[in-house]
Amino acid sequence: MQHHILINICAIFGVATAVIIICKLLKIRYIIGYLITGVLLSPNTTSYFADMHEVEVYAEIGIILLLFTVGLEFSFTNLKKIKNYVLIGGASQVFFTIIITGGLIAIMMQRSFEESLFWGFLYALSSTAIVVKTLQDSNKIATPHGKFILAVLLFQDIMIVPLMLFTPILAGQGDDPLVALGILLAKLVLMGGISYLLARYVIPFFLKTVMKVQSQEVFLIATVFLVTGIALVTEQLGLSLALGAFIAGLIIAETEYNHMAISCFLPFRYVFMSFFFISMGMLLNYEIFLTDYGWIIFWAVFALLVKALAGILAVKVMKIEWKTALAVGFSIAQIGEFSFVLAQSGLKYELISENNYQIFLAVSILLMSITPFIVSNAEKIHPMFVKPKTKANV
Repeated sequence: MQHHILINICAIFGVATAVIIICKLLKIRYIIGYLITGVLLSPNTTSYFADMHEVEVYAEIGIILLLFTVGLEFSFTNLKKIKNYVLIGGASQVFFTIIITGGLIAIMMQRSFEESLFWGFLYALSSTAIVVKTLQDSNKIATPHGKFILAVLLFQDIMIVPLMLFTPILAGQGDDPLVALGILLAKLVLMGGISYLLARYVIPFFLKTVMKVQSQEVFLIATVFLVTGIALVTEQLGLSLALGAFIAGLIIAETEYNHMAISCFLPFRYVFMSFFFISMGMLLNYEIFLTDYGWIIFWAVFALLVKALAGILAVKVMKIEWKTALAVGFSIAQIGEFSFVLAQSGLKYELISENNYQIFLAVSILLMSITPFIVSNAEKIHPMFVKPKTKANV
């Protein structure tokens, strides 16, 4: 019997440990270390680890656990407080990004309407994993800009579904967009009703029964069952697993066992999150940095400025101060995890070429690498644009 899964895990953690130690000595963020690990283990770099599909599974588990713990720390009560941020702010950010990106690409690159709009789709999504993780690590998720960022990211996670539905339509395939949108809205309403019933009647009773056993192991198993079960329900409805995990976290956060759930899941989240960043690195062919470095730099700057501008405009639509607007805009100025899934769909429907796909991956990883630094220092951006007041002479 070949223990290929164990070999893969051993290789991943062995290389990751060595790379992260070196990054630590060089004072480089650990996330960059994970991305470098992925590039080193990529099938494009070495043929020894060519069959590593398990990593994609582990990465998806990491995203699920991240969104679940975010829901745990947020709760329905807090979500209600930022509902306008989600509906108005999130929608504005996605709309502005698609329009600005699509328009500029159509004008500058002379691309077709369909291809330009698709690039707008790719740029509209930001990295939930990196941004939320950095906000949590720096204790800034409850700040004004942290709440707005979380609202925007939540809306983006919902938008991945209609964007995926519209991708084949842009390519001249697929169903009527109005019918597809109506079905999506019906699914969201249905999921909302299921969530209400679970939160009000089912889960509190279930957890109360489980806790009668007075065993942390049984509680952990029961919680995993709830998270995976709700996530699978959302997937069956055509929504994302991550959205289902977030809803599960919101529901459990309303119970008296939320703190126990957080303490149980934190160690697992960090382990599986490493797989996500490594898997991103594994998709990239490092040779693209040698052959198209000029385009990579250009599109990285383009993405950073366009996404920052769209984020700032979204905040100003809500008439919020410039300090928060700048912090939000630059914090979400990177490419998101779900953009990789969308890009693969665009590759399938020939809305993006293979070379442009690799450039897109390189730009995404480059922006992901600098995101922790930007998010950690987002509150310092506004003072850079404001001249210090000089004291008047007496």
